[in-house]
Amino acid sequence: MRYKMEELLPLAGRLAERYTAYESTSVTYEKAEQLMGAVLYCIREGEEADRGLPSAGNSLPAKEAYERGLRAVRQKTRDALNLYHTLLPDFCAYGNTFLYDTVVKGLPEFFRWYDTEFCPQDTILTLDYPVEQDLSGCCGVDKIWKYIRCILLEQQYLAHFSQQYVIEMLKEWNPSYMDTPVNLCEAFRSAVDRPRTL
Repeated sequence: MRYKMEELLPLAGRLAERYTAYESTSVTYEKAEQLMGAVLYCIREGEEADRGLPSAGNSLPAKEAYERGLRAVRQKTRDALNLYHTLLPDFCAYGNTFLYDTVVKGLPEFFRWYDTEFCPQDTILTLDYPVEQDLSGCCGVDKIWKYIRCILLEQQYLAHFSQQYVIEMLKEWNPSYMDTPVNLCEAFRSAVDRPRTL
């Protein structure tokens, strides 16, 4: 990131004013840190959205880069919600409580409480069901969007087999897979590839 602190501080200050409904510019150190994190997250998301465009954001002032990034965060939130709605109709947890709880109970809470303006860097959820892609370097809606995409791809892969067959293979792999935080695709492939005794 090429912006200097003196360019970023006024943006965090304006966020603090909005956060306190213009009644004060005084916020706790932790809240100021969170608001600066919001500014930086939005600028990074804006740069990520502009990647591939011919030097779109290279000469933008910090304020414009932040506003562009905030729009990108809001758009990605809408995209993630649309992707979630694409996932739901045919969603199957195959009896795994971690997958079910994360997708059916957790993700709606993310969309309910996610704050694009004051805390876009907050992922809110622990995402207890593990996906195969390493998302440890991601946060906020970026992580949620990638996570939902991973779940959708897993669902599409497993849908190539009958639900009963998938469940049988998972039970063969581990009879208590239903209460285990394990990636179902990984476990299923492991069960299918396991040598059988005749």
